[in-house]
Amino acid sequence: MKKTWLALMLSALAGVVPSVMAQEKAKTDDGDKAKREEVEKATERKETTPLRVQVVFTEFDGEKKASSLPYTFLVNADRSTAYLRMGLRVPVATGSRPGTDAPAQWQYVDMGTNLDGRAEKTADGRFWLNLGVERSSAYSASGEKPASIGAREVTNTQPVIQSFRAQIFLVIRDGQTIQSTVATDPVTGHVLKVDVTLNVLK
Repeated sequence: MKKTWLALMLSALAGVVPSVMAQEKAKTDDGDKAKREEVEKATERKETTPLRVQVVFTEFDGEKKASSLPYTFLVNADRSTAYLRMGLRVPVATGSRPGTDAPAQWQYVDMGTNLDGRAEKTADGRFWLNLGVERSSAYSASGEKPASIGAREVTNTQPVIQSFRAQIFLVIRDGQTIQSTVATDPVTGHVLKVDVTLNVLK
């Protein structure tokens, strides 16, 4: 009798355990499917909007425009940060040979323009733009403008390095241009203006 009862119990358990395991597996599969659908919906809601951002550095000598340097980069809204690097390495003499004016040692200094940009779309259809700007250029010791100095002349005149850096936060719409920054050079008195234009790529 005991053997019969034990056999019945084992038989019942053999039928129940696979059923329970199947139910648990079904719950797990359903949970994984729900998570995948949630991620897919979130991705669909967060559409990628490609943007063209133009940054123009314009330098004025009084009322006269001395130079204008435009830079353009592409960035996807609500995605990653875009980078732009444009420059050169200028040799600067750090010592001279004994008894002469001839340079004995050189140090290379990076000069140019660095732009880092990130954009997010706002609820009203505009864009929040976070823009990091760095710009450096060389002056001769006499204060001569960088645009009139050749690379060889820079090394011979021991240049002064001008540096401009700004972190710009803008709320800007498609097609809009904003003059974000105005700065005055303490050596020459020239005024540097930074204009930012944003366009949605169709």
